[in-house]
Amino acid sequence: MPISRIYTAASASRKKQALSYSKGESNLGPTFTYGKFNFDYSINFQGLKLGFEDKNGIYHYKRDIVGWKHESNIATQTGTFYLQPIEPLNLPDNVTDFIEIEFKEITIEPDGKAVVFLTIPIEIGVFLEAKNGERNLLDIVTFCHPKFSLYGAASRGVITRFHKSEVYAMPPSVENYKEGLLRLEIENDTDKWAAVGRVVIYQKGLNLYYDETTVSACAKMIIRTRDVADVVGIDQPIREGMTQCLQVFEQRKTTPFCNIEGALLDTTFTMDMGMR
Repeated sequence: MPISRIYTAASASRKKQALSYSKGESNLGPTFTYGKFNFDYSINFQGLKLGFEDKNGIYHYKRDIVGWKHESNIATQTGTFYLQPIEPLNLPDNVTDFIEIEFKEITIEPDGKAVVFLTIPIEIGVFLEAKNGERNLLDIVTFCHPKFSLYGAASRGVITRFHKSEVYAMPPSVENYKEGLLRLEIENDTDKWAAVGRVVIYQKGLNLYYDETTVSACAKMIIRTRDVADVVGIDQPIREGMTQCLQVFEQRKTTPFCNIEGALLDTTFTMDMGMR
């Protein structure tokens, strides 16, 4: 599958203020190592084999994850590459710009606020870097099996990358090669009790960060009425020392793939087809 993406460090000029959540004890097994590596670094991890071979000045890239293979030839003098989490919206094809997370319903009092943590699926991007710092997305892999859903109706709705999550009051330990954490702040801006059981986030608002154990993102949901809420991503790490990921985005023929008129403004998505 050819890889062609536009990537940006979203809102890089804005200063990010980390939150104050500590690292939990992990007993989930091995953790995946993200970061910058030389071409002599190879990976053999949980069924993923990845590496570069020098063939008389031309590098040959090979990747195999449980039988799903990709190869490419690369001409470069730097010999460095990056591994980082990316938004889970690229595989098996570019179907949607939206991720939908379903969770056990939360009831929030009038004018109330709540902060919860949800899991989100992730994909892993393999980036090349040139001498001038220009990065190119070479490959994408995933340890997840993507599922898709329809938020709303066929005549008025949006296709989403679907994921189910438990609800946590504090950041849990997760397998950092499969899942990340979404810190979701929910604000009930009404004078009545409100119930929420899902959130839909637009890709451009999903800003990922990582450290040696965790991948994370932040978002805010503002409940406007019983059945309508605005959801916006927040470009912020959940703790100090996390590295910001490059945001991957492919320009689609229909951007975004959404037939809910007026539901999207910049990175804010209006959930006006229900929250449960």
